[in-house]
Amino acid sequence: MFNLFRSRAKAVRYLLGGLLTLVALSMVTYLIPGYGSSTRSSNEDSVLADIGGDKLTVQEVQQVIDRITRSGQMPREMLEVYLPQMVDEEVRRRATIYEAERLGLTVSDDEVLTGLMSEFPQFFQNGTLVSKEQFELTLAQQGMTTQQVIDEMRRQLLLRKLQNVALQGLVVTPKEVDDELVRKNEKAKIQYIAFPPAKFRDQIKPDPQEMQKIFEANRAQYTIPEKRSFDVVVVDQAKVEQSLVVSDAQLRAAYSASMDNFRMPERIKVRHILIKTMGKPDSEKKQLQAKAEDVLKQLKNGGDFAALAKKYSDDTVSAQKGGDLDWIVRGQTVPEFEKVAFSLKPNEMSGVVTTEFGYHIIQVTDKEPARVKPFDEVKAGLADQMKKQQVGEKMQSLGDQIHEALQKAPGSAAQVAKQFDAELVTVPKASAGEAIPTLGVAPEIDNALAAMKKGDVSPVLVLPANRLAVVVLNDRTPARPAEFSEVESQVRERVISDKSQVIAGDRAKEAADKLKAGADMEKVAKSMKLEVTTPAEFGHSDSVEGLGPAGLIEDAFTKPVGTIFGPVMVQGRNVVCKVIDKKSVDLANLAQERESVLQSIKSKKARAVNDLLMDSVLTRLTSEGKVKIHRDTVKRLAASFRQR
Repeated sequence: MFNLFRSRAKAVRYLLGGLLTLVALSMVTYLIPGYGSSTRSSNEDSVLADIGGDKLTVQEVQQVIDRITRSGQMPREMLEVYLPQMVDEEVRRRATIYEAERLGLTVSDDEVLTGLMSEFPQFFQNGTLVSKEQFELTLAQQGMTTQQVIDEMRRQLLLRKLQNVALQGLVVTPKEVDDELVRKNEKAKIQYIAFPPAKFRDQIKPDPQEMQKIFEANRAQYTIPEKRSFDVVVVDQAKVEQSLVVSDAQLRAAYSASMDNFRMPERIKVRHILIKTMGKPDSEKKQLQAKAEDVLKQLKNGGDFAALAKKYSDDTVSAQKGGDLDWIVRGQTVPEFEKVAFSLKPNEMSGVVTTEFGYHIIQVTDKEPARVKPFDEVKAGLADQMKKQQVGEKMQSLGDQIHEALQKAPGSAAQVAKQFDAELVTVPKASAGEAIPTLGVAPEIDNALAAMKKGDVSPVLVLPANRLAVVVLNDRTPARPAEFSEVESQVRERVISDKSQVIAGDRAKEAADKLKAGADMEKVAKSMKLEVTTPAEFGHSDSVEGLGPAGLIEDAFTKPVGTIFGPVMVQGRNVVCKVIDKKSVDLANLAQERESVLQSIKSKKARAVNDLLMDSVLTRLTSEGKVKIHRDTVKRLAASFRQR
């Protein structure tokens, strides 16, 4: 248990030693529903990567994902795309930490404690942990334990030490700053004519004989792909979950075993008005205190708290909500605020309270004592958790039974689906990548079919939307060369596309020649039934209307006003441009920006050096066999988050 420490040395020893023996909150946890199958080792399936003696596990990544999705930082449907990148980045980070340890770099307990105090200042005062209970509760609400936080802080500090070594000697020259100031501040303005190939498609009338010749000359490019006929037996988690029943006795047993999960600390609903003093000179504080006293006087005379908060409070976030801070528990605010707020009764208002931020007027609008949520209040949620815990095991069992039954009788997919109350999807003839009825495009099934022979049964496959599937290949028709009649529309489209691009390029070159000879841009565009576009002035990092990033037309900054340049290919279109204005840069007027630009360049260089360091470490440790990423496990984990 935490005590109020009297010395920093004792704090370090106790916090980093004793904390690790704390019993974490008991929680009803479960793995990803439907993840994996019993035909693989559960130990292998739980490890995403090995880094030295460390292992990155599914459970660790799942906890991070839960925190990210709960906080709204990333939509769950994006996880399939970003999860492999997240895993790679974490492996890269841990590999660098491992290398730092091999080089003999260390982080002391004292440094870890300092890091924790910086990360969680609200829980520390004068080097002492103020509230152990609130610290634990806050971490538990984020799905973390004290040990995880200490270990992560140690890793971060170790990584930072190695990065600092790599960054020694980093230099930014005055010329680099000058060049960046120019790039950041110079502006250009252009006019342009775009020549999209689609504008010229109606000028092309494909000749049947020409199309036939093109087909014959490129016959190898036109094929009818392989067709596969197969059955898919699908187990849907939602359907399985509905069939599960959790008894009242099981629920009560789980409730009793995880009682700490349902403990709710004392909390209050509070609002405040802040007259801010932080960052202001002492000479102004007397005047600010008088302002706070005047607001308090208005409140005592019947003033509306919400209206006065909106008018006077310097806490701009809560001021817009009438000063409302919503529900808070002990440890979330500075001690002076907390002491007064938790001493107030509902609807009672404080006097002027002084904190490091300024002068507060506090009102408690509601109060709830510490309590344990009763069984009836948590019963429904607990039942859902237990069903989800059970459904994974049930799904794996069903998948294995279906697989075994189909192995014995591959032609009995309909009977097997009926026996296990599963869905049967029959696909008569389909190419790889085609959407499967009720399942959509399923690369997991395509990949399995690619290695199967007629009559083969796939392993249990994990599909998106929490489904399992077993596939039986009934027949396979090999790919063959196409006849002209089967691909005539493709050949026609090819002819039109190719010729329209040629015409667009010719017209663009013709227009550029006329403009360089002094022709009027509006007249040239009109003669070709096109338009002149005049975007707003833009800088190097801006987007140009209709064209995209300014970097695609760098000549706008390097050529003098009046210059015609192009044709240049921008987003599939030929574009001819004219520089009509430029804003030059006087470096003498940008002295105040030099420091921020210098720091920006340093940060950019630091990131590049850090990336180079981490990539080189990862490459070397991988070649030494110290790092191994289990790509199949990563893919299965990513696929489990795909949404249809």
